Amino acid sequence: MNSRKLFAGLTSAAMLLSLAGCSSSNGGGSNGGSDSKSESKPLIVGTTQELAGVFSPIFYQSAYDGWVVDMIYEPLLRYTKDSELKPYLAEEMPEISEDGKTITFKIKEGIKFSDGSDLDANDVKFTFTLIADPSYDGRFTGNADFIEGYKEYHDGDATEFSGIEVVDDHTVTFHLMDTQYDSVSTLGGMGIISDTQYEYKKGDLGDYKSKNDQPMGSGPYVLNSYDKAAGASLVKNENYTGEGDYKISQVVVKTIAEATELTSLQNGDINYFPESIEADIIGPASLDDKLAFDHYFRATEGFFGYNCAAGVTKDAAVRQALSYATNRQEFIDAFYKYPEASDELKEIPLGYKPTIYWNPVSANLGSIVTGEEKLDGLTVYDFDVEKAKKVLEDAGWKDTDGDGIREKDGEKLTVKFLLSEGNSVLEMLIPIIEKSWKEIGVDLKQNTVDFNTLLDTVTPGSGDSDWNVFFMATSYTGVENADSNYNLMSGDPNNYSGLQDKKLDEELKAGRGTMDEAESVDNYKKAMITENDLIPYLPIYGNELFNIYAKNVKLTDTGPVRSWAQALDTAVVE
Repeated sequence: MNSRKLFAGLTSAAMLLSLAGCSSSNGGGSNGGSDSKSESKPLIVGTTQELAGVFSPIFYQSAYDGWVVDMIYEPLLRYTKDSELKPYLAEEMPEISEDGKTITFKIKEGIKFSDGSDLDANDVKFTFTLIADPSYDGRFTGNADFIEGYKEYHDGDATEFSGIEVVDDHTVTFHLMDTQYDSVSTLGGMGIISDTQYEYKKGDLGDYKSKNDQPMGSGPYVLNSYDKAAGASLVKNENYTGEGDYKISQVVVKTIAEATELTSLQNGDINYFPESIEADIIGPASLDDKLAFDHYFRATEGFFGYNCAAGVTKDAAVRQALSYATNRQEFIDAFYKYPEASDELKEIPLGYKPTIYWNPVSANLGSIVTGEEKLDGLTVYDFDVEKAKKVLEDAGWKDTDGDGIREKDGEKLTVKFLLSEGNSVLEMLIPIIEKSWKEIGVDLKQNTVDFNTLLDTVTPGSGDSDWNVFFMATSYTGVENADSNYNLMSGDPNNYSGLQDKKLDEELKAGRGTMDEAESVDNYKKAMITENDLIPYLPIYGNELFNIYAKNVKLTDTGPVRSWAQALDTAVVE
């Protein structure tokens, strides 16, 4: 399931309240309206990162835009607080053929889009048809390319996506080319798009791509306003016919300045700061009797991404050496140290050092990621400057002119690090690596840009390869291992490193291409070993995640793969 979302890094989450003041009158669908006695005050959510305004389930990239997508669009299946996959738009869990290649979903009747039109099986087929379109250039190709007829529609003259069968208005069957272990979560997790919102013809996605800031889904909220600098405001969908008692009539996602997170909560500018991992915010907040918090293990890793396709980091030895010369534990010990905290908070471990860039909440391999389980043969990059030096020496990187910078074949070991601005992780991490990377003979150059520019730059196909390392965080929204197929497979639009390795590709394909769990896990373990030898990504940290909020906010039905934006059906602001 291509379910990862990208954060600027440690500052991960919150978006702040900014746009407020919109009307919350509803009137309309069966659950869309509510009388004034049950209406909630607005939920004002804070973030230090700008929204890009890509509010489409097939085009969004950042987790911040993903929050808006989750409030507007709905999937067939969705994870619960306890990481269980359950029916959402689907009546029940799908029927799966014995060979795993035919999957049938029954869709609830009476579901409507926010314009009042019906959501049916044709819309489900249409959503995947957009992804299969020859002009589609988003990151969800892997959610459709295993369905029969994909190649014929994407590369050939086919006029429809033949592998998706509309049995009747409320029944849709997917016919797969091959067995795929994560097929149910992949197909069930995609937000459904209306086939009547805009005109569509094959080869031209038109307004479905160009008007991503004008979303229309079947979810409980609609976009009321959006401003790149300020954030987004959403109000209740008056035509909402789904389940859940949505009492919050307005949700504002507001962009605030870094270092104002706690004061913004304290002075009431925002009332909810989600997914925080910063000890300097969490600790003092725990001592404020007007604030509360909840927490859970975070389905996220902060990581370095190495450019495996160009520059000095194309050499695996350079990537290995940089990894050995990165003192991750020093960073974790310093960053996750509370300056002050309540006794309750002091009992909660905050950060840890992952062994590999992989889904830490994987149902069967997460314990390897966290280090609770050992995997024989897995290279683990504990801090070791001398080993880093030896790796470079053995690979031919030597300081021949005595200037302290290694070179090979006339090329200096200059590493260009692309940084996102306003990132508290990097403010602490960069001084650590400046010292140790210099010690092993690296000339470190830094270029700071805003997060959306960073994301555009490192996205495959951007045409910009003038970088060697970047830092981001990946947030997973499922418990499958197949996200690594997208992150690591040669040529995948989600493979920001540009790594190409046939052996790794085959191991990943084998892990995904079976319905036998033991066989899948065995092949994915092989892929983990190969990945860490190649080290396209270095995980920097994993952690516990905290939602911090005013005490009149009741929003606690969240979990590792269930964000606040998916848990508003039980929320209220008193």
